[in-house]
Amino acid sequence: MTTNSKRTARGRTLIAAAASITAAVSTALAGCASPVLDDAPGPSGVVVGAGAGTDGELLAHLYAGALRRTGIDVTVRDPGDRAGALAALDSAEVTLVPGYTGRLLRYFEPAAPQTDAEDVFTALGRALPTDLTVADYATAQDRAVLVLSDATSTALGVTDIDAMAGRCAELTVAATAAFTESGGLDALASVGCVPAAVEQVGDAEAVRAARGRGALGALTTASPALVGADVVALADAPDRSPGEGETGEGETGEDTRAPVFPAQNVVPLFRRDVFGERQLDALSMIAGELTTADLAGMLGRVDAGEDSAAVADEWLGEHV
Repeated sequence: MTTNSKRTARGRTLIAAAASITAAVSTALAGCASPVLDDAPGPSGVVVGAGAGTDGELLAHLYAGALRRTGIDVTVRDPGDRAGALAALDSAEVTLVPGYTGRLLRYFEPAAPQTDAEDVFTALGRALPTDLTVADYATAQDRAVLVLSDATSTALGVTDIDAMAGRCAELTVAATAAFTESGGLDALASVGCVPAAVEQVGDAEAVRAARGRGALGALTTASPALVGADVVALADAPDRSPGEGETGEGETGEDTRAPVFPAQNVVPLFRRDVFGERQLDALSMIAGELTTADLAGMLGRVDAGEDSAAVADEWLGEHV
């Protein structure tokens, strides 16, 4: 396990389990990488549910492959969409569903205001039903992002979202479905960004609209369309480091400005008390190794026609 894997395992996983674990067990778990103390070899079979889209399928194969390497039988099932996958998880038809922290939080608690990565993860842990839990989240995420052409950025004199908020009425927003699903439009409205118009477009068209006609491209960070694209990504406030700016409730302190767009880190959601230590370590390995660039690169390969299971297996072979 890498240093980063150990840091995330020790700094995050226990948060999600704390609400339902006794003080004695919490003390025993301090410093561990898993939300349960199960040294058993793991279940005889596991079903990973794939969410909708290329990313849902790819992430399912990533987590399935990592778990399979611990010696258990794992299959991937497609429940149709995220709602179907979560319903199958709730009924125990599937064991684990990969997702993004912010989208999952919005599903379980639609009015949740958190945007910082640590705060979103903490709130997600609190919002989950008692029979579900999450392990470490990865640095890889599919967060909302705004892009402009260099010429438009220079003409408007904007390089960050705060400056853009006052100029939104001058531009059309070309938004992808993923941007909308990740709460991007709601987040813009919360900072007073009211565009002249909003168009729903595909990822490649959002980039072309920004470059070719001065629109505000609205995508998400793992979009393959952004790889090598000649656009300016508007800066958002950074996520705080673990332990930085925390209050007693684990929320971002008043002196720390939260990002506009909610964090959308890759995370596994699974049924509690199912996995053994080896399986939990495998989940934490993905948290420590998977980057946004990795995710975007793999999604681009799958979009180009490669098999998602093969792409996931190649990545695992390089990082396990």
